[in-house]
Amino acid sequence: DKVPMCGVPFHSSESYIARLVQKGYKVAICEQMEDPALAKGLVKRDIIRIVTPGTVTESSMLDESKNNYYACVYASEDRYGAAFCDISTGSFNATYFEGCDAQEAVCNELGSFSPTELLLGGNEENIREIRGVATDRLGCCMGRSREHQFDLSLCKAAVESQFEKTQEALGLSGHDEVVIAAGALLCALRDAQKNELPHIRALDFYVAGKFMGLDLTARRNLELTETMRSKEKKGSLLGVLDQTKTAMGGRLLRSWMERPLLSPSKIGRRLAATQELVDKTIDREELRLSLREVSDYERVMARIVTGTANCRDLVCLAQGASTLPAIHDRLHTLTAPLLQEIYAQLDPLQDLKELIEKTIVDEPPFVLREGGMIRPGANEELDKLREIQNGGTGMLTAIEAREKEATGIRNLRVGYNRVFGYYIEVRNVHKDKVPKEWIRKQTLVNAERYITQELKEYEEKILGAEDKILVLETQLYTNLVQALTEFIPQIQVNANQIARLDCLLSFANVARENNYIRPVIEDNDVLDIRQGRHPVIEKQLPIGEKYIANNVMLDSSTQQIIIITGPNMAGKSALLRQTALITLMAQIGCFVPAESAHIGLVDKIFTRVGASDNISVGESTFMVEMNEAADILNNLSPRSLVLFDELGRGTSTYDGISIAWAIVEY
Repeated sequence: DKVPMCGVPFHSSESYIARLVQKGYKVAICEQMEDPALAKGLVKRDIIRIVTPGTVTESSMLDESKNNYYACVYASEDRYGAAFCDISTGSFNATYFEGCDAQEAVCNELGSFSPTELLLGGNEENIREIRGVATDRLGCCMGRSREHQFDLSLCKAAVESQFEKTQEALGLSGHDEVVIAAGALLCALRDAQKNELPHIRALDFYVAGKFMGLDLTARRNLELTETMRSKEKKGSLLGVLDQTKTAMGGRLLRSWMERPLLSPSKIGRRLAATQELVDKTIDREELRLSLREVSDYERVMARIVTGTANCRDLVCLAQGASTLPAIHDRLHTLTAPLLQEIYAQLDPLQDLKELIEKTIVDEPPFVLREGGMIRPGANEELDKLREIQNGGTGMLTAIEAREKEATGIRNLRVGYNRVFGYYIEVRNVHKDKVPKEWIRKQTLVNAERYITQELKEYEEKILGAEDKILVLETQLYTNLVQALTEFIPQIQVNANQIARLDCLLSFANVARENNYIRPVIEDNDVLDIRQGRHPVIEKQLPIGEKYIANNVMLDSSTQQIIIITGPNMAGKSALLRQTALITLMAQIGCFVPAESAHIGLVDKIFTRVGASDNISVGESTFMVEMNEAADILNNLSPRSLVLFDELGRGTSTYDGISIAWAIVEY
């Protein structure tokens, strides 16, 4: 059968691969595995890498402000294991779910990580609905799963070999579903990358309840990271809070917003650090200026270990390290415990910087095959070969000048092409002056081309040096990349510390610009916000127009429920959303838009906002509203914050108010 085929230039293949991957295709990359000059018969070729939506490492195919997660979920009869890995940074997370609402919890966790690719295995009935949510609501590409991938013994061996710890030491005893999910994911990543992924070094295993619960509906309605209509960052809460200077900080800030904390002590550490940065303007501005020069350590390191890095990636790594000593010194003067912790763990990486700078030129070529990336003085043999190359080129100029003088042919020139090598070209009007010892090699319309014995000798010397230079430069580059892999642990620690510092500086800067205050976090059920403002709407008001602030006070004894009434465009929905956003901001460790805020820890935020239908599966607007209301009532706890906007409006007035009344009483 005929097979459609197209060819693209190898040097621009990334853009074509990116377009294929965005459409959900998997792209296998093949290369020659032996030197054609030395091969006998057909040159051996093999697949060196498979590119899928979840295994992309090229910077041109990734959004630097978002993690690119590949997820795996394994379901048994009554439990679920889930694993999430961003191969472009090396982060690896795993958790489990059980109980009557486990399936919904899995879907919410997928919403938190927003994976681009998902692998599913186990009980088909349990994963059917997860597959539907992942493809329809999250836009995940489904990874290809094979039954043997989910074998427990195989997965256990993969996990223990990757993290160099036993299942017990990793805290996974009794969590076979998690082991299977993590192991199957690691096997899928290894199959795609064709290497052992040395930058994936730590498994972050956490249990449900460590972070605030936010279901898919709440994330959408509160517009945390993107707006509902345009799907853009601008106009969302993230658009207001994100003033990070590094790609690593931008990704971590998004992660903090997706997973607010439930620990008063951890929240307090972030707030204390933010407070000090708010107070110390000079330190804050100096640190922000220094961070602008820091490159994306995580993704550069991932490209190095997966074999997709180029020389410019290494130069960026060295340039980013040049500002680390200044950041390190500045942090030494700050006293907040979290900032001192960042200072203690930050490594200036000057050894790495010197290693790269003494080997690679300041402005290397983008493609390795072009050569010229190794600095003069880095290798004695390379310097000698370059002398031969440069000297030979100068000798060709001398030959041309000498032959012009000897023959009297003033427009004679020495040229080169890949077919005939070096030659002497003479116009036809002067060919009677050509010496007899010259050998004619090629005839053109208006000229003849000749070679001489002397020219062939220089050609062999120059081209031989060029070939050797390219081979030697490639070997030196490979040795450097191998040496850099020893810095993986320090680089990953640095990336984490820089990202945390960047997030805290962003919080401090936003607080100063927008007149935010430090909230009081308490382990109780009181929510007391005085003169609160909507952080997004107040930024969108015309210049000079002031946002009308409001008070909100809720607790379990005096005022557990507030019913807000008023005309259209009075700001009822804005007040509902701002209450949730202020609570969420406080629990990620950020200052809030209010005069004062006492926030009792909220374990979950639920929202029922807006009207929509799902006619394709037979659900009217009213049915969708009732399903969302039922989900809230079945999953809330005494510590939950619930926002109902126009509850029961999809039916008659009498039935609608009856539903609202019944839910309020419940």
